[in-house]
Amino acid sequence: MKSIRSYTFMILALFLFTGCKKFLEEQSQTLAYAKTWQKLDEVLRGEVYVINKGLPFKFLNTMDDDIADYVSSVSFIDARSDVFGFYTWQANPFTANTFMQLTDNTWAPVYRRINAANIIAYQAASSKDDPAQLKRIRGEALFMRAYYYFYMVNIYAAAYKPSTAATDMGVPLKISEYVEDRFFTRSTVDSVYQQMVADLETAEQCLEGAGQRNTYRADINAVNLLQSRIYLYMQQWEKSIAAADKVLARKPALSQLAAYIPRTSFLTKEAPEVIFTQDGNMIMGIMPEVFPPKAMQPTAELMALYTGNDLRKSAFFELSSGKYRYTKVYSSSMNNIIPTETASDVFTMRVAEAYLNKAEALAMLKKDPEANQVINTLRRTRFPAAFFQPVDLSGAALAAFVRDERRRELSFEGHRWFDLKRYAVNSVYPFSKKIIHQYTDVFFGGSPFVKASLALEPNDPAYVFPIPADAIIFNQGVLKQNPQRPDRTF
Repeated sequence: MKSIRSYTFMILALFLFTGCKKFLEEQSQTLAYAKTWQKLDEVLRGEVYVINKGLPFKFLNTMDDDIADYVSSVSFIDARSDVFGFYTWQANPFTANTFMQLTDNTWAPVYRRINAANIIAYQAASSKDDPAQLKRIRGEALFMRAYYYFYMVNIYAAAYKPSTAATDMGVPLKISEYVEDRFFTRSTVDSVYQQMVADLETAEQCLEGAGQRNTYRADINAVNLLQSRIYLYMQQWEKSIAAADKVLARKPALSQLAAYIPRTSFLTKEAPEVIFTQDGNMIMGIMPEVFPPKAMQPTAELMALYTGNDLRKSAFFELSSGKYRYTKVYSSSMNNIIPTETASDVFTMRVAEAYLNKAEALAMLKKDPEANQVINTLRRTRFPAAFFQPVDLSGAALAAFVRDERRRELSFEGHRWFDLKRYAVNSVYPFSKKIIHQYTDVFFGGSPFVKASLALEPNDPAYVFPIPADAIIFNQGVLKQNPQRPDRTF
């Protein structure tokens, strides 16, 4: 069987959108189409999914209040280097630890994948091959298009605020399969969300009854869970609950952490809770077991949330060399344990989120007894049976508890940064906080010291990434820039 890369070279190189102008940073190519569903499926795997490829959005876990740096001694190797600009909220987050300005390596690659999804969705709807397979392929392509736009609009634009989403600048929407010989402007935040909603409605129809090959491929549960998340962000509580209920009706089981085996991965592509994932997990690399002595660690504030007999503290983290490290995907050079199939620290969707989405939406609707019941269903699997104590809260206290539970459960899975953004514009129980990131250094013969203490204020412009300058220049100014982020050089 020919490899994905072979199909990519022969097929996709021919059918990325073309013309005398380029969309954003795309190279001009010649439009052509795959002829069979098998080849179309190969291109979908190779150019839309990110299995065995550079994972986009890998910086998402490095900017929030769950992460801190850790320095114990002098080292020429620094695990913080690749995330320096994100962790320190630089004006250009793509900044090296020497303050050299780097190129945004997210915008253009993600739009290339979106464009591939556009063409695949069109081809799957218009081809004359196996109808069931083409329908499935179209559903997966539309799911991935919505998934990518979800990340793009939440990274490069403000959080969805119902009162302003219709006018807030989002990101460019490119959903056609053909070349559009024009400059692109930014669609509104609401327009991007409405497109995601429409894509997922069609994807749900296409994937109903299609089954799932493996968790590296989207199925109807992934579609419904993403719907639940998107409606939660839009503050459409009833719709978020309805979508979560669809997931839980088919796949309600949660992992029983009382049965967790130490030094194994909680997250794998075969884990019972996992609905969808991709390969690539950066957070395990920047929270190493021992070396290098310049790295990252969970914050003391996060670890303090795992109180009493909460089994997540030992299943999700390990105390190593005086610091905690992330072990949802377990790797240990000291114990000769190397994970063969990793679950993503950004692109993983699992059953626990459906419970959390539902509990939060119920709390926002002031349906406190139901919200308590849902959150207790999740928590019951996270404690030894003899030590589980159900919660019975109401009002703002319940909302705060559900948010803390989300933070505990989904730590370092790409949620917290977006959650902080959306909590600030929540219409029922708004919440915002100041975050401090310290950057530590050490010299030969000395002790570690705080080189810089950086603050991210509520509603800071650094919650939104700048649009890449070359995209703005190419589009001759019709693509508007975001407000300037503060200068945090030191």
